Amino acid sequence: MTDIYKHFSNFFYPKTVAVIGVSPDENNLGRNIIQNCIDFGFMGEVDSVGASEGVVFGKKIYHSLNDIAHEIDLAIILTPAKTIPEILEQCAGKGIKHVVIESGGFSEMGQRGIPLEKACLDIARKFGIRFIGPNCIGVTNMENGLSLPFMTMQKGLSIGPVSVLAQSGGVGLSLLNSLAKENIGFNKFISVGNKLDVDENELLDYLIRDEGTKIIMIYLEGFTDGRRFVDVAKHSSKPILVYKSNRFTKNAKSAHSHTAALFVDDKLVDCALDEAGCVRINSIDYAVDYIKSIFFPPLKGNRLVVAARSGGQAIIAADSCTYYGFQLITLPKEFLRSFESSFRANVISLQNPLDLGDLFDLDLYAHLVEELLKRDDVDGVLLGHAFFEERERDASRILLRRIDQLVKKYYKPVALFILTEIEEMNYLKRELNTPIFPAPENAVRALKLSYGRIEKKTSVTETSPVPCVENQRAREILQSAEGRDHLLLSEAMDLLHAYGFNFPPYNFAKNESEALKAWKLLNGGGVAMKINRPYVSHKSDAKAIYLNLSSETLIRNAFRNLRNIGGEETEVLLQIMSSMGREIILGGRQDPVFGPIVLFGLGGIFVEVLEDVVWRLAPVSHREAGKMIGNIRGSKILKGVRGEPSCDIAAIEDMLVRVSRIMVDFPEIQEIDINPVVVFSHGKGSQALDARVVLNK
Repeated sequence: MTDIYKHFSNFFYPKTVAVIGVSPDENNLGRNIIQNCIDFGFMGEVDSVGASEGVVFGKKIYHSLNDIAHEIDLAIILTPAKTIPEILEQCAGKGIKHVVIESGGFSEMGQRGIPLEKACLDIARKFGIRFIGPNCIGVTNMENGLSLPFMTMQKGLSIGPVSVLAQSGGVGLSLLNSLAKENIGFNKFISVGNKLDVDENELLDYLIRDEGTKIIMIYLEGFTDGRRFVDVAKHSSKPILVYKSNRFTKNAKSAHSHTAALFVDDKLVDCALDEAGCVRINSIDYAVDYIKSIFFPPLKGNRLVVAARSGGQAIIAADSCTYYGFQLITLPKEFLRSFESSFRANVISLQNPLDLGDLFDLDLYAHLVEELLKRDDVDGVLLGHAFFEERERDASRILLRRIDQLVKKYYKPVALFILTEIEEMNYLKRELNTPIFPAPENAVRALKLSYGRIEKKTSVTETSPVPCVENQRAREILQSAEGRDHLLLSEAMDLLHAYGFNFPPYNFAKNESEALKAWKLLNGGGVAMKINRPYVSHKSDAKAIYLNLSSETLIRNAFRNLRNIGGEETEVLLQIMSSMGREIILGGRQDPVFGPIVLFGLGGIFVEVLEDVVWRLAPVSHREAGKMIGNIRGSKILKGVRGEPSCDIAAIEDMLVRVSRIMVDFPEIQEIDINPVVVFSHGKGSQALDARVVLNK
């Protein structure tokens, strides 16, 4: 048991609770907290504290915490925001170390609420108090009946395997209600609100270790510390579902590099959650389907049979199977013939999907499902059933209970999509162990989620050694640029060279004669000439680069044109033209939420049009770099198509490891952009052609 688990136990398992802000007024919100604890059968003692004298639910309202003789494990505060700092000091005097602040009126109201937040934090830090909130609806623990929301909680909620951690109390309650409708109970519910003190990372760590929690569902509008979240989540053996809203908050600042221009907050969240082993959900409906999928026996393959009473529903289910990548197997003719005699009119041609509209004997439905589950070439069954007439209700219930037994007997999933009255659906959800769905699309999606689910194991972040690095040389280059927000092109190339990147041979020149001399020193062949300035990231658009210069006239003309752009003090870089290869982009940036991250994608002048890039948290290992390469849409191009040789994938992996290491070693680098990088065929390596480094002053 970890320290955080012990330290947070009073938030969930207090023996004594004090609710501050209670009055006898029937409209008082503090009364609702007392009422919830009574209704849910809280096993501990609840005391009321308020400015008004009186009695609530048969117990005295204390005027002050100091009037309570016994110790208090947990205090819940629901008073005007301006009173909270003083009340926290009273909590400290009473020896209370755990508090839930449900009051609003803090930073969610803008700048005017920030001083109050600072005062609360200062007092909490001074006296060793930890608090959840403010601006939240607190904690509910179904194991002991603790229920702290200030609105009356829905009666009939049941205990179950899911714990919900939500930044928004309203969204959290919606998730609980959706679970309740599906007869899926919950274990714990935490609303964190502004998460000024206790944040989602600490609570996630607690839930991972909590025995009653088997599945964790999280709703967030923003991460407190995204890197810490990933580190905590990746060590969980429990499924973690993350519903992240506030998705389209792309940084509005001007993009000084390709890396920044390609950065999209929400794509990075996708990558981070994938690295953490979490499942990202984008709707409550999706979350419920996933949770239902956990109750399926695991699919051992993707071979399915669809059978439905409605031919149209069977076709919809078959379409969904194809969409999600399942295979509808071809059933042998002798198998189908064994059931044909049971059909009433013989007007339906049997195949997969099976249209059972002409079969009215529900015992034969169960027999059919059992024969399908027996088959080695069937991994799962989708069964659609519709009934409305009262005379079919009992027979349908018997059928569905029989399906329950068959799932357990053969340990293969049967995804049921049922069409009937609402009352009957609610009854079936309560009575059946096998989850049921309202539509074939939901049933197939749940099967897909079940099939794609891999049990997570405790993992350790991998690292890869980075040989041949001149760290001190790189540090000197950055120190020489102190006070600037960019490196010169020459400095950026030197920095990357210190970390093992290869560049074609190059020289610099400040006038025409130096340019001609530099060209000749480069063997007088084809060269590229570009301006040595930090502020030109799209050199082609700015006409700040010339290619394939192979004569004195071309060298002179190119230099003059570049000088017209950069002025009399212009310095240019001349670089031998690289051999033909595949162009990629490498990059990195310091993210305010996730810290150092690294980018990879197909490069060249169309990189921002194609946007075929992936992000990962830095540093990355060679294995993780390989996954990045495989995750872009153009990965097949790198591996060779239509007779072309494959690129040197190992060289790309090595460069990704190196650029990710730079971002970790030097947090003063805000952005780094290496584009293009030319990758040659397998075993031939790579060359970086251009680089841009933005510094964080």
